[in-house]
Amino acid sequence: MQPILVAYATTEGHTRKVAEFIAERLRIRGHRAELVDVATPAAQVASGTYQAAFVGGSVHQHKHQDALLHFAKSNQAWLAAMPVAVFSVSLAAAQDDMDSRIEARRLLDEFVVETGLRPWVVRNVAGALKYTQYDYFKRLVMRLIAKQRGGSTDTSQDHEYTDWDDLEAFVDEFLAEAHLPGGRTR
Repeated sequence: MQPILVAYATTEGHTRKVAEFIAERLRIRGHRAELVDVATPAAQVASGTYQAAFVGGSVHQHKHQDALLHFAKSNQAWLAAMPVAVFSVSLAAAQDDMDSRIEARRLLDEFVVETGLRPWVVRNVAGALKYTQYDYFKRLVMRLIAKQRGGSTDTSQDHEYTDWDDLEAFVDEFLAEAHLPGGRTR
């Protein structure tokens, strides 16, 4: 059985954790999963040898990582020949207000249009405040934004907002849509 690609871009490491979770859920459901950080040389050898793919990254300053855009655009031809799921990790997806959720969806839709991908399933994933990994200036800025939006301002630790059950449902939804074994309906 061909593996399922889980290609991702990360800035502070939370999207890597999300991608690892997706890959592990695929393995639990009987699939081989190949995890590829698109900013590494391994991304250059990725090809159309997969049965399906998850492609995702995180939003910083209203855009996804350049490495993710480059990967999706330069591999668009073979990605178009298989079922693809796209995920976008952001703090906007963690917010309860409609404006933040609309913004998160707009950025995901812009990524899809810019790359030419035709995903079968998409998902906005709530991200994390990685205070312990930010430099002094970024920590101050992120704390101010978190305070304005009701997030945690405790900079002594990181704060995850990811809904892991929803992420697992995303994996199952994609497997079911792509008619791949192991997709569970809820």
